[in-house]
Amino acid sequence: MSARQPGSCFHCGEAVPPGPPIWAQLGAVQQPMCCFGCKAVAEFIHDNELGAYYAHRTPPSSDAGLRAENSDWAIYDQEDLLTRYVHRDGDIARATVEIGGMYCSACTWLLETALNRVAGVRNVALNGATRRAVITWDASVLSFSGLLAAIATIGFKPSPATAGLASEHNRDEQRSALRRLIVAAAAGMQVMMFAVALYAGDFFGIEPHIERFLRIISLLVCLPIVFYSARPFFANALRGLRTRAPGMDLPVALAITAAFSASTFATLANRGEIYFDSVAMFVLFLGAARYLEMRARHSAEDHAAAMAALLPEVATRLDGDELEVVSVDRLRVGDRVLVRPGDVIPADARVLSGELAIDEALLTGEAIPVLRGPGASIFAGGINRSGTASIEISNVGASTSLAEIGRMIDEAKADRPPVALLADRIAGRFVLAVIAIATLAGLAWLQVSGQRAFEVLLATLVVTCPCALSLATPATLAAAAGRLAKEGIMLVHAEVLEVLAKPVHIIFDKTGTLTEGRPGVDDLRLLRRGLARDECLAIAAELETVSEHVLSRAFTNYREPGRFRMQQPEVIAGAGIAATLDGKRYKIGSAEFVSSGAGFDAPVMAAGTSQTVIYLADDTGPLAAISIADSIRPDADNALRALERLGHQLSIASGDTAQAVARVAATLKIEDWHAALKPEDKLARVARLRQDDHAVVMVGDGINDAPVLAAADASVAIDAGTALARASADAVIPGRRLNSLVLLARTAVRARQILRQNISWAIAYNLAALPLAVSGALAPWMAALGMSLSSLLVVGNALRLHRVGNEPLGGEPVAPTAADTREASA
Repeated sequence: MSARQPGSCFHCGEAVPPGPPIWAQLGAVQQPMCCFGCKAVAEFIHDNELGAYYAHRTPPSSDAGLRAENSDWAIYDQEDLLTRYVHRDGDIARATVEIGGMYCSACTWLLETALNRVAGVRNVALNGATRRAVITWDASVLSFSGLLAAIATIGFKPSPATAGLASEHNRDEQRSALRRLIVAAAAGMQVMMFAVALYAGDFFGIEPHIERFLRIISLLVCLPIVFYSARPFFANALRGLRTRAPGMDLPVALAITAAFSASTFATLANRGEIYFDSVAMFVLFLGAARYLEMRARHSAEDHAAAMAALLPEVATRLDGDELEVVSVDRLRVGDRVLVRPGDVIPADARVLSGELAIDEALLTGEAIPVLRGPGASIFAGGINRSGTASIEISNVGASTSLAEIGRMIDEAKADRPPVALLADRIAGRFVLAVIAIATLAGLAWLQVSGQRAFEVLLATLVVTCPCALSLATPATLAAAAGRLAKEGIMLVHAEVLEVLAKPVHIIFDKTGTLTEGRPGVDDLRLLRRGLARDECLAIAAELETVSEHVLSRAFTNYREPGRFRMQQPEVIAGAGIAATLDGKRYKIGSAEFVSSGAGFDAPVMAAGTSQTVIYLADDTGPLAAISIADSIRPDADNALRALERLGHQLSIASGDTAQAVARVAATLKIEDWHAALKPEDKLARVARLRQDDHAVVMVGDGINDAPVLAAADASVAIDAGTALARASADAVIPGRRLNSLVLLARTAVRARQILRQNISWAIAYNLAALPLAVSGALAPWMAALGMSLSSLLVVGNALRLHRVGNEPLGGEPVAPTAADTREASA
């Protein structure tokens, strides 16, 4: 096949520069390229059988500047940039990346498909609207620079981003939408004033030259409405046609085009009806509905942006007795920082000395500042209301809890629950039906009254547009997510709302979920002569440093940094920890764990009613039995009773001893409880319930909860939990309040009710309005007003979710106790 003269680059759309032409051989066809970078990218796409991208993409504009030039991505492997942008959990790394050069759904498909073929990439959560991706990969296989280079090789422009802070994109989107809305409102009011004069002229008479003037001025004023305010409708309709997935904007664009074109012809020809008022109302009210839906969608992100805005630019680092003011980006794990009254916590940390009253309202939704003493964990973004303390940095940059919340928001935005996918499919089919019905109505009226055929076709097309149906689901889910975000509840997967909207079986872990998660060493019984209590506690504390289980917090104050040299640590989920300290092997955990393979049996010690007993042993036998006490959350009873009133069945599945679990179950009036469960036992319990057609929601926080959190129909991680538990959960409640779970359940029920109302209204409206439009009883302006108000009603109804309250859960409200306002040093 002979090569044709190049005009624009086949890949990026830019003009081909003068000089020797560059061609890419894509199968049997040669395509022109502007540079060797685009040639390499196009051949990569073709060689990896991703050529469908070119068939469905939206062509980039000539000024897009998308080039596949070689860039020095290696700079992003430097320690300070990795700290800022990449969260590491062992070999698993996660980062948020902004993707330049994305124009349409075909770009989204190409990037997701190609990246999932790159060695080491585990998961890609890509949001085409915000052009941001949360990417998880194996850092032992693929470096951060290698990941960015792979994205560039595919033909996009990656830029590392701070997780969750798409606020600039949101602000731009909101400003653009607001400007279009203001133009539509200002111009629309003028068009309506002229329309009133023309309608009055129909009744009382009007001079021909005045009528012509009003028609022409209406046309001129309507131009910015059609070509500026309505532009997103046309762009979305065109994108839907190119991807063979017509959406609700297609009939909207057709109606606006038909009404404006017919009105323009009637104005220029000085005969026939004009519909400029219908166009103005249609664009104004539908634009207002879209704007409100967008604001609801952004509310959860606005909450994350507000938290990130709290982070300070500098912190006071302690270097011996010297104070040094440094940029927060220069902080590293292990640095000591001085916190004074009014300071914002710059990174996740542990209190070394002193006591702080931390306001964590934005992080957890708890309005009362909590006291944090030595050994307590504090999180980036908290505000110190009083007290002075030195803290030790534990997580910085992309590894902080605040950054993790941002990543969850980014992932949630890319998530599409089944109800949303179903609504999209229904709306897509409805669009084609609307166009077909409007066409048939117009053809039928041609046989009756040719003069009214176009009017009936236009009214039918407008009144049956499925805008309200398509807005019903996203508006409801967005409003629910925004309401929950205000209370610190983060939705990772919106499907949890669908599950909790109906009566389900809720399984609670005990430690850190039903109990406060502030354990302390209540008693220690030595099991070998010649040992000191302090020595056993120091050994136990050193072993527990590698654990994220709630009970490990009981040993924080007993650690002696630098005393032991740890080697070969091994954490067995649901059992215990083993490690070598100064050349000697130790174990800590359950009696079964510490005695397994050791040739001895650990004595089973009786625990008090508020205690959990764990054992410390070496290779020769048990050393000590340690009793750990953790009190029940003060709001647990009321919260559980509220969940029961919502129809949920409750049970406990814990790895703790039967005596400790029985005590909690009896106090909280839970009859169905199971103790001494290993992770695989909890999984089996969930599997049995699901086999019996029970929907299961798992609520937990510990490292051994992660597998069962992932296996349940839906899952909730409470009290921040461990990184793995958060990664497995569908919703995260970072505070210490179980009544936040009740709020989540109530919001799910209310969201389901509102979603049903919205869908029922949308369907009823279309069914009622269709006969009126087809019969000619509705004028186009009536149809435009009805459809637009229907969309506004759906969005307004969804926004009522912001009023779902956190009412008292039963009986009298729970008064704050000392435990609510004070964080024990454990």
